[in-house]
Amino acid sequence: MNKIYSDPISKAYALADGVKKQSGMLAQKGIAIDVDKLFAACAALEKAGELQDVAEVKLKEARETAHIALEKLKEVFVASKAPIKQNFPPEMWLSFGLHDKK
Repeated sequence: MNKIYSDPISKAYALADGVKKQSGMLAQKGIAIDVDKLFAACAALEKAGELQDVAEVKLKEARETAHIALEKLKEVFVASKAPIKQNFPPEMWLSFGLHDKK
């Protein structure tokens, strides 16, 4: 999990544990802290972080697939335009959809 999420989660769990252990002292001072709310917020962020991790893996795979497809397109494009450039004068290249000037 991303450190941006894991640090606050760790701190919140530590606080929740401390609040549970010292609930008597807090009660004497009239302080009420909803530990369940802390735990629920931690769980929600953990789940969201896990979903983000899964999405990042899928995005990385999609980028790699797209990069491979781009490289293939470049190869096919170069191979397709070479015979046109070799067999026709530059003035005609545009009629084939080639915008090259050299």
